[in-house]
Amino acid sequence: MKYILCFITARTAKTMALLAILFVVPQSNGFTTLPSTNQNRIHSTAGRLQADLLESTLLEETHATNCEETENSAAENIVRDLDGQKLTVEYFANNMNIANVESYVCRDAFRDFNGNACRVHLQPGGQTAFFKRIHFATLDHALTKLKKAPFKLARDAQSYQVVASFLSSNACRTLKETTGVIIPGLYDVRSEPDSVAPIQSKFSFLFEDLSPADGWYQEWLLDDLESCEAALSTLAKIHAYFWHGSDFWKNGGNDTAELEAAIWKSGSYIQPTAQGEHQWKTVAKEWDAKKRRFEAELSPMEYWDDLGVRLQSVAQECGRVTHPFAADDDSALFEEYRKYRTFTHGDPKQANLLFHRTESSNESSESNASSSTSTLRVGLIDFQWSGFGLAATDIAHFITSAVHADMLIDDGERILLDYYYKNLQTYLVEYGTCRTPEEARQLYSHDTYLEQYDTAVLDLCRLVIA
Repeated sequence: MKYILCFITARTAKTMALLAILFVVPQSNGFTTLPSTNQNRIHSTAGRLQADLLESTLLEETHATNCEETENSAAENIVRDLDGQKLTVEYFANNMNIANVESYVCRDAFRDFNGNACRVHLQPGGQTAFFKRIHFATLDHALTKLKKAPFKLARDAQSYQVVASFLSSNACRTLKETTGVIIPGLYDVRSEPDSVAPIQSKFSFLFEDLSPADGWYQEWLLDDLESCEAALSTLAKIHAYFWHGSDFWKNGGNDTAELEAAIWKSGSYIQPTAQGEHQWKTVAKEWDAKKRRFEAELSPMEYWDDLGVRLQSVAQECGRVTHPFAADDDSALFEEYRKYRTFTHGDPKQANLLFHRTESSNESSESNASSSTSTLRVGLIDFQWSGFGLAATDIAHFITSAVHADMLIDDGERILLDYYYKNLQTYLVEYGTCRTPEEARQLYSHDTYLEQYDTAVLDLCRLVIA
């Protein structure tokens, strides 16, 4: 292991908080690790910082963004079309193919800096759907971007079009049918992107609802092995299904062309082209500004003081090879990494994962005894940053922003990384990229996987610090 974890990003309206710090020590022959006695100390500190800061973040969001309103006011203020008119019962009946909808109420209203959403309950049948409406001009966060980073508004507008295009694609449909991966369906989308004045862009989505009433739930940090493995297995299925040379690509046809047009040519929220290509130049300055927050816990580490300078010295190259399909003028890099090219979720943080436990009974005819088995299923949401990339980049994002630091102590991180790799190898054969497990290992060796993962973690540090 070439680094000490762990940091996790927590996005709020005010800041992207640095919750714990990753240390690397660039030397002429690569990166070296700190002594193991210090590793455990930082793991412990990271876990405590995650817990303390995440708790304060959740308290803030509970009061500021997840406002539970009355049924009438929630429906009145959120469930409207792009012109501001209240949605009719016919809208839901037609788009959800329900014969009789007499009324609806909104019992859960969610307001955050990316838009407004509501869980809609239809009467008399009791069906539910999840409605989201985005109008940049009404969002304080978007107005701030207009002043400080206007290019991000056009980026964000495109990201919502990616959601609509991917969820509506045959590629998404066949992925779900073939692999069993759970992705909520899209009943309806309305979009009015404005390329001249992106702040005026508007979007609305009506999604299939993974509802708590049906047993779906979220975890703010995954702190048990079963949840981590279920999420990693789901990501492995997606990566293998769309891997370069898989049956999906061999079958060709309109589905492949549709997917190429639907998603980002280079996926991931963290990539330099999505955050500002010169962001890496501010790493040293930003580390100097932020490091005092962690002085008490981390200053005994001899490497902590000039982390920013050392990370900045490699940040640009880390971004380049972590996202090898981003540049228009680097065909050599594209070709070098083409054999690893796959679909990536792009933002597999904990908030974009939902879980559902299914109990099933098994009866034995011989003993007349019955037993039950439990299966943990994972649902994935929010495909704004989905595009082509490296599987290891998705895994680095997942481990650093969805998994609790305590899960990574000692051999914990290695266990998770190996579990994903084993599943990926299995699915590369199952979905047609390779004929045998040995061929899969030759295509994507464990060493290559870990090297790409390590580099992606460093690239994440660039984002979090800068």
